[in-house]
Amino acid sequence: MTIDFDAIQAELPPLPEEIKMVVSDMDGTILTPNRELTSATLQMAKVLKERSVPLCLVSARPPEAMIEYIKKLEISGDNAALNGGIIFSQVNMSSSLNHVLSKETLSIIYDMLHAHGIEIWMYRQSSWIVADLASPFVEQERRKTGLTPHQVKDLRQEITNIGKVVGVSNDFDLLQRVETELSVVLKKEASVHRSSDILLGITPALANKGEAVRMLAHSYGVELQNVACLGDAHNDLPMFSVCGLKIVMGQADDDVKAAAQVQTDTNEHDGWAKAVEHYVLPRIAN
Repeated sequence: MTIDFDAIQAELPPLPEEIKMVVSDMDGTILTPNRELTSATLQMAKVLKERSVPLCLVSARPPEAMIEYIKKLEISGDNAALNGGIIFSQVNMSSSLNHVLSKETLSIIYDMLHAHGIEIWMYRQSSWIVADLASPFVEQERRKTGLTPHQVKDLRQEITNIGKVVGVSNDFDLLQRVETELSVVLKKEASVHRSSDILLGITPALANKGEAVRMLAHSYGVELQNVACLGDAHNDLPMFSVCGLKIVMGQADDDVKAAAQVQTDTNEHDGWAKAVEHYVLPRIAN
């Protein structure tokens, strides 16, 4: 079946006249491929702060893997981790929300991922639980986030207070098929989205970036149509579905691009800073 991306875009609402809040994904969006914040990005974040427009981060990462960047961006308010499963303040690391998966749902997730030979990770708050420390995928993620994983003999014994499960595979087609299968099986129980070609995140149904944007906007008293969201991956689609200004990164897949009103440059070429300068700043009232 061929998807008509132009038809999808034609149904999107017009650009909002005013922006009062910015919510951004991290990896692939505000961060460069080397997971850095450029000087242009830091400058645009500073301008947003000077013009009293809150900036919040919503990421698939656990809280501890976000703190370094939150501090560099001088964000003082709440942010969302684990695709929206945790809303937290970096000031005292307190959580105002912490969704977890039920044991029954976790069993279904584990069985399906295991049956397909997909590597499984689990997250409990900022605790990252794996079965094999020697996995190249684990080493890659460790370098990316700076977190130290905790190895256990049997992941099935860890299905209590788990906020997120990640399926990892370099078989892109398989991961996409499993994403579709789990989305159908767990329709009312979990949110299932790829955050990259090799990472499939499964969180509680209300732990998605769209619900996170709703909660963050409400905490600031900002209407959703006055929120700008920036993202690049499939787990950013729930965010695009609720906000007023949907900005997609230039390197995103076509189906993700189709869900956004405007496209900026890639994260390798200051796409985030360019988007804020060209699409957000002109829509700030003060």
